[in-house]
Amino acid sequence: MVSLDEKIEELEERVRRLEAQVSKKKETAGKDIPRLKEPQPKLEDLKIPGTTFSALQARIRKVSYWNLVLLLLYFASSGLTYSTIMGMSKQLRKPVSYDWLNTEFHRKKYSGLVRSESISGSQEKSYSLNEPGRRRAEVFIAALGADEQ
Repeated sequence: MVSLDEKIEELEERVRRLEAQVSKKKETAGKDIPRLKEPQPKLEDLKIPGTTFSALQARIRKVSYWNLVLLLLYFASSGLTYSTIMGMSKQLRKPVSYDWLNTEFHRKKYSGLVRSESISGSQEKSYSLNEPGRRRAEVFIAALGADEQ
């Protein structure tokens, strides 16, 4: 016959083994799976027409963050992440902050202009224009006095 102390000891041993298994799973789950990271697009990759680019640079201080972001997304061949948008705006000497992107960018009054898509294997999202955002960007580009594509 098995004593109560032996049963408790056996249960404690089982718990220790289970805890060890759980901690191993947590350690391996936190490690990134090696994968090739796509290079971040640069401002030069956007192929902004020269007239639009020079008009933008000439009026950059008067350009709102919204219009700047819409213009960057308009000329992007694929979606842009927050970090890419911030980097490109910095190159244009009008840095858009993360705080602005994380708050004003998501206000209800601007809903429908931009769509977001999750990037697999990452916590970041990729942003691109919806049709209303595309039209608004075209109006801004026309206001800059640039040629439309």
